[in-house]
Amino acid sequence: MANQTTNLLVGLVIGLIVGAGAVYVLLPGGTGGETYTITTAGSTTVYPLSQEWATQFHEDFPSFTVNPSTGGSGVGQSQIAEGLIHIGASSSYPKEDYRTANPDIDIIPISADALGIVVNPAVNGTSFKMDADMAVAVFQANITTWENFETEFSVEVEATGDISVFVRSDASGTTATFGKWLETADENTRADGKEYEWNLGDDESISWPAGIDAVEGNPGVASGVQDNEQAIGYVGLAFMEGLTAVDLYNPGNDEYVTPTLENALKALPEELSDPGANLMNSETEGAYPIARLLFYLTNPDNLPWYVIVYLDWVLVQGQEYIEDVGYVPIVGTSAMAYAQRVVGSFTPSE
Repeated sequence: MANQTTNLLVGLVIGLIVGAGAVYVLLPGGTGGETYTITTAGSTTVYPLSQEWATQFHEDFPSFTVNPSTGGSGVGQSQIAEGLIHIGASSSYPKEDYRTANPDIDIIPISADALGIVVNPAVNGTSFKMDADMAVAVFQANITTWENFETEFSVEVEATGDISVFVRSDASGTTATFGKWLETADENTRADGKEYEWNLGDDESISWPAGIDAVEGNPGVASGVQDNEQAIGYVGLAFMEGLTAVDLYNPGNDEYVTPTLENALKALPEELSDPGANLMNSETEGAYPIARLLFYLTNPDNLPWYVIVYLDWVLVQGQEYIEDVGYVPIVGTSAMAYAQRVVGSFTPSE
């Protein structure tokens, strides 16, 4: 697109009202029927949301097309840093070494989510409770049969035989978040004294013990658990349908909490100055222990005006579609206020 047309569009065409419940884009005559394509890649957790937004945004503005793809949070973070895409999707806050190496990358909260443990309904019907020690014992393969799990933790489980554990094989923000929560096992004080320590780290890729089934993406884990009556795994909130979602113990509020939209949102602080703030094991009553924010990442060197239009739409109109996908809108929260400040500071790169 010629510079003159770009300047016209940037200067006169974009009318953005953030927080007023609408985004206005008026394409004037004389643009020659221009179309604009926005590329995203990364987190499989964020992918269903990006797909829904791509559909709805294109319906609102047919001249704009959003092309989302997956690959895991690691892919989104690396490709946005290299300027290969317009938006990187990440289900975890990038680690310090990434932020240090890429200080110009902007990190924008776009939604909240709950990550959880799921089991096949044959394991224990529709009800199951675990704390971090129990989860560590299973996902670290300290305990490998359901009979030993029953004995070790003095609980009743309908399943018998080997515990089939499904985890992520790809570089995943979901894995990093899950590892961080497992590291909080030392915050539990169990009456039975059965305490475990997580030793496998909280990187986006973890070297899992032998015998654990590593598969790609949230859909792969959910499908594996669905098809195996002895199975357990971890997924984002949107991938729990048809499985038994485990109530997890939160040592912050001393409650077993069900992973729901409402309970995840309770973990957000009233003010957010750091999008990487720890939301785990919140002391707020009813707060789910593995709540997190989901992020879009942008590179100021590859930020056309139409990408800014899309990001503004995501923070206003796009929020009404989040629950349809199974995640948590951040309207009226400290996360939204932070996101609006970031996007409001953007200037187009071209």
